[in-house]
Amino acid sequence: MKIAVQLDSNRNILHVNDTNEDGARSQVEKFGDKGWVLVDSVPAFSVDEKYLWTIRESDNKLVHISTGMTPDEENQKSNTELTNLVIAQGTDIEQIKQSITELTNNQLKNNTSEISDK
Repeated sequence: MKIAVQLDSNRNILHVNDTNEDGARSQVEKFGDKGWVLVDSVPAFSVDEKYLWTIRESDNKLVHISTGMTPDEENQKSNTELTNLVIAQGTDIEQIKQSITELTNNQLKNNTSEISDK
């Protein structure tokens, strides 16, 4: 669904017309010169928390001011970071296993050497 938002000169959202798509389109047609922009709404957007959002100039998408990303982009970034963490931990665990195996083999060799020396 499309909504209309009015931005100030700092790209803060002042007002939102989310009554229906036709109303939003009409708002932009009539008052586009007053900072009204038509954008795709996202489920995470809340008029009550409009101060947390802005419209990204490059593609006209609703984004969080804090990250400059859409909720989907934030989720993708989090998933990528989590995947990288899991991969790194898997590598760490594999290195620990290899170290333990090497240490165990060295201890077995030392024990076998001590037994054969007796």
